[in-house]
Amino acid sequence: MVRYLFLSLCVFPLMAGAQDMDFGLVEKLSSNINTNCDEVLPLLTPDGKWLYFVRSQCAENLGGRFTGTDIWISRFDSARMDWGRAANFDQINDSGNSAVIGISENGETLFMLRTTSNKRPEGIYTSSKLNYIWDRPALMEVTGLEPAEYMGAYVTPDQTVMIISMNGQDSRGGEDLYISLRSEKGQWSKPLNMGSTINSPGFEMSPFLSTDKKRLFFTSSGHPGLGNGDIFYSDRLYDSWEIWSAPKNLGEKVNSKYLDAYFSMYGDTIAYFSTNRLAQMDIFKVRTMERKNVVEGDRRDYMTDEEIQEITGIVLQSLLYFDVGVSELNDYQKQNLIRINNSLVDQKEIKFNIIALKPAERPLESYQARLLNILDFLKEGGIEGNRIIFSTEQSGGSQNKEMVRIRFFK
Repeated sequence: MVRYLFLSLCVFPLMAGAQDMDFGLVEKLSSNINTNCDEVLPLLTPDGKWLYFVRSQCAENLGGRFTGTDIWISRFDSARMDWGRAANFDQINDSGNSAVIGISENGETLFMLRTTSNKRPEGIYTSSKLNYIWDRPALMEVTGLEPAEYMGAYVTPDQTVMIISMNGQDSRGGEDLYISLRSEKGQWSKPLNMGSTINSPGFEMSPFLSTDKKRLFFTSSGHPGLGNGDIFYSDRLYDSWEIWSAPKNLGEKVNSKYLDAYFSMYGDTIAYFSTNRLAQMDIFKVRTMERKNVVEGDRRDYMTDEEIQEITGIVLQSLLYFDVGVSELNDYQKQNLIRINNSLVDQKEIKFNIIALKPAERPLESYQARLLNILDFLKEGGIEGNRIIFSTEQSGGSQNKEMVRIRFFK
């Protein structure tokens, strides 16, 4: 997190065959990339040939050591199997702060942040290359984008999704993550807070989406971790941009007791990130691999009705009945959720699994909306989003009723 930019340099129930992540040895990049300056925000072109990153506190930046950050570029040397010596260009840099936060699929368009140390960021800029020359960065219109003094972002290579880190009017702590989607007409939607499952009372920054846009990586100081800011991931559920699994820490092979951030992954085999574990911010790489967890269903230690009654003093109704296709909560369901909320809002160690009981042949849409409505109602009552997860279970169903079950665990 930089002032007026984005740098600080001034669960889902396990199913059979669920995928997890594992990592090899962490390796610091060579002196062609890492110097006595701070290096952050590594992004590769989709073809893997070029590495873009940001340097700050660097005398070779266009504004000098103390006035801003520059974009630096390195080409991969296949003969030496290493990144070549990096260079910066005045076409995409100036005396202020510049950073690349997205690269198009063909590598010909950059998405950028640009600002100065005494000016709040205005938004996202684009620059396109023609005959090896980058044109002057132009401000891109994003409806409702109103960042305060900090801002970071990531734009997917297909230019359809933007994840923004900023302190907005409805932020929960420091910077929160927001999402903006691009319509078929090329218009970006108003940034929407991604909710309390991802956002915490701390800061969330340096977002990155996997190639299939189903896994979000980000750094947080608010979720349990090892240091000042750890890298987490969260999976998008039900093809929704509003329902995410509980964030999972990447673990001690990647994270440290210092700041670890700006994670990006390529081809599911190699990842880059920045860390100040060696005093200054440097760029590291690490091999990634999938680890299969063969689990027979959900193995959480759920609490019995008797255990819940012993804690709350009352019997909680854990089944909600809906008419087929109906997702809105009725008065009876709201009263039931209020009883649950009032009984457990202060029992922070107790978590919720909201389970849609779904016949296999029925479409998912109404079930997804139903879970979101329950989530929103509980959150409005004070239950933190990171205490809530979602799942579905197959049921035989009935002709006129469908059910959602709430189970509690520690």
